[in-house]
Amino acid sequence: MELVFPDVAVEAFDFSAEWLITAMNADNKQVHFEGQGRNSDLEMVLDFKENSELFESFSVGELVHLDPETFLQAEKEPYKPQYEGF
Repeated sequence: MELVFPDVAVEAFDFSAEWLITAMNADNKQVHFEGQGRNSDLEMVLDFKENSELFESFSVGELVHLDPETFLQAEKEPYKPQYEGF
């Protein structure tokens, strides 16, 4: 697995650190997070269009814990053409 932050190694990332909510956009239900602790140089924006109840529970200035799955993305497999022999 790889992190959504391409320049950060998985070993160097703190999955248990809190994230500060620095801004919220009610029109498109996006929340801007700023990392704390070892992740203090990281920022991310998450979309909550599909989960408006969770979006409504957030407030600017709040420190939150995010699920570790939020930071992981599946590794891309090399391209393999699909074909059938005759």
